[in-house]
Amino acid sequence: MRGYCYIIHLMGKLTPQEINQFQTKILTWFSKNKRDLPWRQTRDPYHILVSEVMLQQTQVSRVLPKYHLWFKTFPTIGSLAQAKTSEVLRLWSGLGYNRRALYLLQTAKILNNHYKQYNNYNYYIDEKALRSLLGIGEYTARAVLCFAFDKQVAVVDTNVKRVILTQIQSSKLKDQSSNKKEIQEIADKLLPKGKAYEWNQALMDYAAAMLRKEKIPIPKQSRFMGSDRYYRGKIVKLLLAKERVSISEVENLFKKSTEEKNRARKIIQSLVKDGIIKASDKYLVF
Repeated sequence: MRGYCYIIHLMGKLTPQEINQFQTKILTWFSKNKRDLPWRQTRDPYHILVSEVMLQQTQVSRVLPKYHLWFKTFPTIGSLAQAKTSEVLRLWSGLGYNRRALYLLQTAKILNNHYKQYNNYNYYIDEKALRSLLGIGEYTARAVLCFAFDKQVAVVDTNVKRVILTQIQSSKLKDQSSNKKEIQEIADKLLPKGKAYEWNQALMDYAAAMLRKEKIPIPKQSRFMGSDRYYRGKIVKLLLAKERVSISEVENLFKKSTEEKNRARKIIQSLVKDGIIKASDKYLVF
C-alpha cells in the first residue's frame, strides 16, 4: 500500500510543464526516427489485430515476412475463418507460441459469424468484447482500439513500460515495476490529448532504439531449449511435415526414461487441450 501511495504522490509532482516537456521530447525524437512498418500503413482492424498478436513476445524482424505472407494467404477475416488448422500453423511456423495462431483462427471464426449475423464487426470497437476473445489481453485490445479507431487510450507493453521506468525521475518507481495498475495510471497521465496514435507508437520506437542497454527489473523469459514450449513446437513441426505422427515417434524426441515418457504424454495432452492437435491411442493429427 505504501508503494501505491508513493506513486500517486509522484504523479501529483508531475507538473503540466514537466509532462509537456516529456511529451515534446518523445514526439520530437519520433518525428525524426520513427520506423516504417507495414501495419502503420493501414487502419484496418483485422491487419492491426494480426500484427499485434504476431508481435507478442516476438521481434519485429521475425514478424515482417510473416505479416506480408499472412495477408497474401488470408486477406480477409472470412478467408482466415475458413482455413484449416494445419494451414494456419504452417504459415505461423517460426514465430513461436503456436497457441497464438490458433487463437487468431478461433477469433476469426467468431468475428466472421458475428459479421454474418449483425453485418458489422462491433467486437473491434469494444474493449470488453475484444478481451473476451482468446489471446487478447488489455494491451492488445487497447492497441486495436487506438491504432485502428484512433481511440484516445494509453497502451502499455514491455517497451512502453521501459520508457516509463527509465524516464520518470525516481529510483523508487523502478521498485514498483511489476505493478501493472500503477504503470498504467502513469501512462494515462502522460498521454497527450488527441495524439494517442502517434504517442503510443513513439514510446515503442523510442524504447526499441534508445533503451536497449538500460538495466530494468522486468522478468526475462524462461529458458527455451528443452522446455515444454520447445517440445510443443517440435511436435507441431513434426505434424506439419507428416500430417499424422505416431505417439511412439513423438516419444523418441525425448530422452529414454519413464519420467521423460510421462512428460511427453503430458505435453501431448496439453496440445490436445489447447485444440492444436487431436490424439487417438496411437496417432496424432491436426
